[in-house]
Amino acid sequence: IKQAKENISKILKTDPKEIYFTSGGTESNNLAIIGSANANKRAGNRIITTKIEHSSVAATMKYLEEQGFEVTILPVDENGQISLEELEAAIREDTILVSMMQINNEMGAIEPIAEVGALIKKKNPNTLFHVDAIQSYGKLRIYPKKMNVDMLSVSGHKLHGPKGRIFIYQG
Repeated sequence: IKQAKENISKILKTDPKEIYFTSGGTESNNLAIIGSANANKRAGNRIITTKIEHSSVAATMKYLEEQGFEVTILPVDENGQISLEELEAAIREDTILVSMMQINNEMGAIEPIAEVGALIKKKNPNTLFHVDAIQSYGKLRIYPKKMNVDMLSVSGHKLHGPKGRIFIYQG
């Protein structure tokens, strides 16, 4: 596990201590989203996501709404991409988390993660950014720190690793 963390952190240009293993994608997304929402609810209760998220994220957002969080679901255009202007307008002082997938597993739409990360940190530096990169890791270059990504869910089996093993970067 130590060697795996070192290998992954070299690829992501992160510290091995920032890599955590979970049993699967749903657990990884839940850990990132529910964990960060509950840890930061004193700072606010607003969470932003997109209309085209995987069911593991969409169901988690519904759960958080039932817990009293305000969830804003951004629409996407005909190419499956969010509007950066709509995202900027949605981010407020009480926004604690933005969560979105980098590549949609059904449409293949690619979200501009680096631009989204920069926009989030410019508008509210305290807002955390979670990226579900299960479809994109190994296909696109991902540098969490450079892209302002605070949490990244990735699946090992997409890279010929053990099935069901997921790691999450938490910077």
